[in-house]
Order: sequence, then C-alpha cells, then structure tokens
Amino acid sequence: MKSPLRWSAAVATGITLSFGLLAPTAFAQPRPTAPVSTRAAATRSLPTPTGWVAHREAAAARLGLEPSPVTAALRRALDPGDYACGPTEFDAYIDSLLGALTAEQLQFLVDTDALSYATYDALVFGTSGDPEYALDDQAKQLSRTFRDLKRFWDVETDDIQLLAMHGEMVLDVDRVTRLLVTVYGLTPAEAAEYAQAVSQVVASIPALQGGANPLFTLNAFAFSGEGESDPLFASIPDKIIFGDGILDALDAFGLSGVGPRVVLAHEFGHHVQFELDLFDSPLTGAEATRRTELMADAFATYFAVHARGLSLNAKRVADALQTFYDVGDCGFDSPGHHGTPQQRARTAAWAASLAENARPQGKILSAATFAALFEAELPELVAPDA
Repeated sequence: MKSPLRWSAAVATGITLSFGLLAPTAFAQPRPTAPVSTRAAATRSLPTPTGWVAHREAAAARLGLEPSPVTAALRRALDPGDYACGPTEFDAYIDSLLGALTAEQLQFLVDTDALSYATYDALVFGTSGDPEYALDDQAKQLSRTFRDLKRFWDVETDDIQLLAMHGEMVLDVDRVTRLLVTVYGLTPAEAAEYAQAVSQVVASIPALQGGANPLFTLNAFAFSGEGESDPLFASIPDKIIFGDGILDALDAFGLSGVGPRVVLAHEFGHHVQFELDLFDSPLTGAEATRRTELMADAFATYFAVHARGLSLNAKRVADALQTFYDVGDCGFDSPGHHGTPQQRARTAAWAASLAENARPQGKILSAATFAALFEAELPELVAPDA
C-alpha cells in the first residue's frame, strides 16, 4: 500500500526537557473564561475530550505520516553506532525555536497534537484552487520548478497538486473543528469546544506568533492515495505540500535561493517512486526508509545539477548538498530514518557527478535507469564511516 511520505522527518537535537513535570490530568480542567496574555499561558485548563489520547494516536496511525521534525526532536534518543553523526545547523535552529517556550507550553503542543493540525488539514482538505492553501513565499520559483520537474522525468505526474500549509490555521476554529471531526473522530460538540480552547491558548502565547511560528509547519511531504483502503485517503489527489516553516528554515540557513527548489525536487522524487513502484525492497524498518529517502535525494540532485534541469553552478551545487546535510538525522532505529548527514551529502554528490558527466551532454537518464544505478551504488553510500 502506498502511504504518505515526508521530506524532513527525524531530526536529532540536544533537547533535554523533561515532560514528566505535568500530570496528564493537568489538562482536564474547565477552560478559562478569558484569553491569557502572559508567556506562561494557562495550558492546564483545556477541556480534554474523552479518550483524547486514543483519538490522537488513531489519527496518526490512520494518516500514516511520520512525526514532524519538531515532534521527533522532542522524542528521539540518539544511537551513534558505527556512523559519524552529530548536530547540524538544522538541529540548532529547532533548538532555538523550542527554547523560546516553557516546558508547560511544549507539553501543551505535544498533548493537543497542535503541531500536526496544519499538516493534516492541508493533506485532507487542501486543493490547488483554494487560496487557503496557496503558496505565499517562493510561489513563482516553486511553481516554475514544479513545471520543469514534470517535463524532466519520464513518468506520469500531471495529476500532482502543489500546495502550501500555513500554521495560522490553528486559530481558525471552524477549520480545526472540521479536522477534529473528520480525522480525529470527535463529535461535533467535542471538536468545537476543543478547537476553541486550543486556538485560545495558541493565541495567548506570544512565542507561537498566532500559529506563524515555524514549529507548526516545519515540514514538506509528498502524498499518493493510490492503493489506500481508507475511503477518505483513497479520494485525495496526489499532492506535494510545503510548509511555511521549512521555507523559513531554509531562509535562515541562507539557502532560500536553491533550498526550496531542491526540497521540491526531493518530494517530486517520491512521486517518481510512486509511479515506478520503487518502495518495495528486501530492506525493512529504518533501512527501508533510508533507502527511499536517499533515492529521493539522488533524484533531486540529478535534476538540480543536470543541464536540462536546474543547471546549477558549482556554488549552488554546494548549497544543494548543504541542504541535505542540514536535514540528515541520527535516528538509526527510527522507522523515519532518512540517512545521516554524511550519507545524504554523499548521495547528493554522487548524483551531481552523474549529471555533470552525462554523455552526450544534455542526455537525461530515464527514471527507471537512474533508480537502478542508485540501487547499485547504495551499499557504498551507506557504508560505515565512523
């Protein structure tokens, strides 16, 4: 069965916060009658719906999405093993965002699942014609790259929609209510009450910026509903969804010129995999995910460097490689493992060399041929390097 895939899953950070500071019952009291305006918002007062944890976990299982990079950062323990792997600029960026919040506020984000709302909303309800899901930043550049990708790869991709997710939707009580009913399975009354309470707390915490904080949308992912047995997801068209937060992060790294295009090419690479049925392999668990993610890295870099793709010069190729390095992870036992920073950089370098040395000049390998070359190279790309 084909399932949703994300770009920047599994990011390791140095976060050492203990969430044992608050008991689960701390969130089951009546909500306040007025918004709280201080930094230490009254997150203890949410009217938690009956069986909320079960609803939350069922929704995550139903959608099949990996945890967001932020959620992963809060939960992951590192296992260095035989690989050279350590903190990257992306880790420090997430740490800086989380560091502006109190432990109680972070607990609120985890318990309410508010960090998932924009992602789930765009996946289930977003359409390319709806302005609520239109790209704002980088819209022209990404739309042009999207068009070029469709021309570059020899697979059927005309049905893919390119959308955005905006964290401010968490303050839209009607949209959150719709999401809580459709995806989480709450009753309309429960959903409306909880949506109001969550949006009220988000609005009361200045650091969350009314949902505009990158924490809510620090992600991009590809989705195909082909083969899905759940009627809700089987009816969803193929999508690539960009979060405002990932664009903010790439801008913070000085990669706004090339980073978004390379990320889009990576997500498009997942759709090439969907079309060619490249997800199945003898590998399982973290190794299986690493294979598909590194393959998407390779598809992206080949397109980015190729003379008939983005045709990036040497400096921009280096930027593209840095993009992949910055989002590598050390979660070797995680089913969302995307490869270490070094593995992702090696993969991108290998694909760049293949594009630069294309003969005759300008010849584009078929997607199937390129995938076969990647499979042959994969053991070298993931060899121990400590």
